[in-house]
Amino acid sequence: MLDPRTSTRSNRATARSVAAVIAAGSLILGLVACSSGAEPDVDSAVSMRSEGTSTSSGADGNGGAPATLEADPAPDVDYSDAPAEAAPADGSYLGIKDVRIGSHDGFDRIVIEFIGDGEPGYWVRYEDMPTQQGSGNPISVSGAHKLSVDVRGTGYPFDFNVEDYPNGPVKPEGTSAITEVRGFGTFEGTTQYVVGIDGERPGFKVFKAQNPTRLIIDIEAR
Repeated sequence: MLDPRTSTRSNRATARSVAAVIAAGSLILGLVACSSGAEPDVDSAVSMRSEGTSTSSGADGNGGAPATLEADPAPDVDYSDAPAEAAPADGSYLGIKDVRIGSHDGFDRIVIEFIGDGEPGYWVRYEDMPTQQGSGNPISVSGAHKLSVDVRGTGYPFDFNVEDYPNGPVKPEGTSAITEVRGFGTFEGTTQYVVGIDGERPGFKVFKAQNPTRLIIDIEAR
């Protein structure tokens, strides 16, 4: 006759084994999900900085080193093609460390990373014929539409012991809307970039992120 205590112990051991298998399977599935879905698409991401240097990428229009594009979540607001504007935080004095361009699922992203103190301001808007600040010279950037990005609260490169800010030009591969990004220098606390965009004029979002301080512009893929 089977000892009831032996049967009970056997059932408990079997239950523990099944629970362990289920837990292990859940862990594996979680790791697979994280590795496949948590990272952004970085195949096309480039930095305006030349690889291994502190200077801007070359003037051939294809410069820039491979880069990792941040996956910071954007605000839960609709894309819009209306101008977006914000003042810098009081006392801000920032330099531009890098500009990264790439593609995520459903949008292209530009990340401007800063050195220095404070939070940047910005004025982002579409312009039919953008001009260079200070001189008023016309700006030529490839693409049917021009998105002007004025970064406010910035000093000059020499204030941060760098030769120059990243200016490009860069023509990233694999982006849905962005054809070119080019910088046009700093004047009276504002650093100017212009983004060339092809296709139907898309909406965009502008937001800031911390650690490190960044200004992020998401452009809707069409």
